[in-house]
Amino acid sequence: MVTPAAASGDGWWFRAAPYGWVTAINGDVGIGPLSAPVDISMSDTLDSLDMAAMGVFEAGYGRWSFGVDVIYGKTSQDIGGGGRFFDSFRYEQKQWVITPMVAYRAIETEGYHMDVFAGARIMILEADLTGRFVGGGQETRGTDTSWVDPIIGIRGQAELGDKFFFRYNGDIGGFGVSSDLTWQAFAGLGYHINEAVSVAVGYRGLGVDYSSGRFSLNTVTHGPVIGLEVTF
Repeated sequence: MVTPAAASGDGWWFRAAPYGWVTAINGDVGIGPLSAPVDISMSDTLDSLDMAAMGVFEAGYGRWSFGVDVIYGKTSQDIGGGGRFFDSFRYEQKQWVITPMVAYRAIETEGYHMDVFAGARIMILEADLTGRFVGGGQETRGTDTSWVDPIIGIRGQAELGDKFFFRYNGDIGGFGVSSDLTWQAFAGLGYHINEAVSVAVGYRGLGVDYSSGRFSLNTVTHGPVIGLEVTF
């Protein structure tokens, strides 16, 4: 899950939230002289996903908290080349998206809370792009790169009765430090199983517009999220 429901009170609290995210990816990628549009559906992702691990971990004291959202994915995908110069492309990547942040509980009432937060989005990417020429033959270019972007954002939760809740999260960053722009947004509904355990489903989007040297990545990754959250 993307947005934590931090425990209230004056003492220490901890939270662990493994989650699953089924994604579609739209945009463009360029490595050296090769560039290709990326249009991967959710069903394509399920077919091409080799490995994935995702989770949020957080610790706090009173209104302050420190957390990290970790995503790892290994995918490979064939992409149409348009038929003029390239018959098709093969794109393969291993990617870590690590988002540490510090949050402060700015608003808290009986049925609603809102946090403001600041942190960083760390991208670690290994990628290979192979272009298959119309007349035969192919060319492969690869990159092994990483970068860090500052981010700021807000997150919150509104209780919808005793069991259900609405949750949201949004951030923006980059500001030209590494990426021209990076952003994230999530909205969803959850259910309290008990005081310590809840489940939530929603929709998440993650965008990045980054270029350095002969590598460029301008994509939006989006799709449904489902997760389990334990607070203690």
